[in-house]
Amino acid sequence: MKKNENVKLFAISVDPPDVSKSFAEKLAADGKGVISFPILADPEHKIVDAYGLRDPAYNGQKVEGIPHPAVYVIDKQGKVAWARIESDYKQRPTNEEIRAALESLK
Repeated sequence: MKKNENVKLFAISVDPPDVSKSFAEKLAADGKGVISFPILADPEHKIVDAYGLRDPAYNGQKVEGIPHPAVYVIDKQGKVAWARIESDYKQRPTNEEIRAALESLK
């Protein structure tokens, strides 16, 4: 994000809040950077399921309800203006792709 930009970033995790907090603290302690955005907890998979992101590869396993990685740009009216959903967790949109989606909202 650019300085003084009116953009909000949120992460959603299937982990309970205490696990996400520990993860954020571990990253900060490892020198990988402080997480400066909220990590919202979705341990019951309500948001994951509402967006249809549940990865069926994890059904019936120890860690069920893992979502496909996804990035959404949502406009001021609450509508999805851009989305990228991947089947491979290693594939993510580039910062430039997300920036272009944000710029298209102006």
